[in-house]
Amino acid sequence: MERLKYVIIGSGPAGIFATEAIRARDAEGTITMVSEDENPARSPVMLTYWMAGHLTKEMLFFRDASWAKEKRIDFRSNSRVVSIDTASKRITLAEGYELHYDRLLIATGASPISLPIRGKESKGVNSLRFLRDAETILKNASDLKKAVIIGGGFIGLKLACHLKERGLQVTVLEKEPKLVARMFDLKASRIVEERLREGGLGVETDVEVVEVLNEKGWVSGVRLKDGRLFSCQRVIEAVGVRPNIQFLAGSGVQLRDGVLVNERAETNVPGVYAAGDVAMTIDSITSERVNNATWSAAARQGRVAGLNMAGGQQRYIHNFTLNALNLFGLQVMTAGHSYYQSESDVDLFMKEERDSYRKIVMKDKRLIGFILVGDVSGAGFLLSLMKRRVELSLDRWDHLLSSRASDYDLPPYLGFDHGFLFERPEEIGELS
Repeated sequence: MERLKYVIIGSGPAGIFATEAIRARDAEGTITMVSEDENPARSPVMLTYWMAGHLTKEMLFFRDASWAKEKRIDFRSNSRVVSIDTASKRITLAEGYELHYDRLLIATGASPISLPIRGKESKGVNSLRFLRDAETILKNASDLKKAVIIGGGFIGLKLACHLKERGLQVTVLEKEPKLVARMFDLKASRIVEERLREGGLGVETDVEVVEVLNEKGWVSGVRLKDGRLFSCQRVIEAVGVRPNIQFLAGSGVQLRDGVLVNERAETNVPGVYAAGDVAMTIDSITSERVNNATWSAAARQGRVAGLNMAGGQQRYIHNFTLNALNLFGLQVMTAGHSYYQSESDVDLFMKEERDSYRKIVMKDKRLIGFILVGDVSGAGFLLSLMKRRVELSLDRWDHLLSSRASDYDLPPYLGFDHGFLFERPEEIGELS
C-alpha cells in the first residue's frame, strides 16, 4: 500500500498538534511541514514574558529542537506557500518548489491588523507576532522610556503589564468605551482599568489615535482625535488579527474572513483541512461562524484535524471563547458570550464584592457566558455547565455566582483542565 503524503502549512500549535496526531495513527506516512518561521513550535503567547525578562529564548518553544527529527518530519523553514492547486493536489512555494499531497492542513495562523494611521511608516511602529518583532521593539532599549499600545484587548493588556515590568512608562489607548470589548462588560472594564492604573499604567478608553508623530524618522509620540498628545519612542498596534488566507485565492477552498471548516476540521475540498487562527469554526453556543484565536483552541483543533487526516472520526466540540489573565495580581477569566449589558432575550446576574466581580449570562435557562474578576474559583463548575448545556432554574442564580466550587459534587472529568474541555470520561487522554 502506498504511503500517504501529508503536508502541513504552519508550525504553530495547530500544525504541531496535528502532526503529532497524524504520527500517532500513521507511522509510515510522509509528513512535510512548511513554515515561515525558522524553528517549529514557537509560542507567540509567551513573547511578552520574554520581553519582560521572565523567559530565555529557548523557553519560547513548546517542543525542543529535536522534535522534527524524532517525529520524522521534513521541516521546511523560512518557506512561504504562494498558491495551492487543489485539483492536482499541489502547493507552490515562494522559492519555486512544488510539493504534492494526499492530505493537506492549512494552519497558517493570523497576522496583526495594521490601522491606516497617518505617520505609521515611522520607525518604532510595530506589531507583535514573531520573535523578531519583539526584538525590534526592544532594540536600542537604552533609549526606550515610553511606549504607547493601541488596543486594549487581552494581548495589549498583557504586553502593557510586561513592558511596565521592564521599567517603561506605558499607555494603553482603546477606541472602544471599554477594554476587551468582545469579552468584558463596562463594570469588568472599570475594575481592570483601576488595577492597571494602580500598577502604574496609563489607560484611556473611547479615544482614537489619528497620527503618529516623529522626529528624524523615529516615533516621538501620537496625536488623538481630541487633540491630546502622548510622547513615546514606540507605538505597538494590538488591535486584533486577520487570518492568513491570501495564498488561497483561486484554490477553490471556501473562505469567509478565514477558512470555513466543519466540526471535523474539513474544508469544502476533500482532503484539505484547516485549524487554528486561520479557521472559521462553529460556535457551540450560537452555531455562528467564529474565529476562536486562542492557543488552546488552536491546539485542540489541530488534534482533531490530524486524527481525521489519518483516518479518524473525531469532532471538535465545546467551541467557545475562553481567556484567563493575571494583571498585576488581579486574576481575570472570561468565557463564552459574557459581554452583554442588557438584552431582552438574556438574563444577567452579577455579584460584586470589595475585590471581586462575578457575572453570569443565561439564555433560555442555559449558561452561555461568564466573567470572573479577582476571584476565579468555581470556573470549572461554570464551564462544565456551559459544556453540558444544563437547563438551570433562574431562581437559583445565587448558587451559580458562588465561588465555592467544593459545594458542587462534580465528577473529576468535568470542568477545566489545562485548556482542554472534556465531555465524557472516555475522552480523557483522547480529545476534547
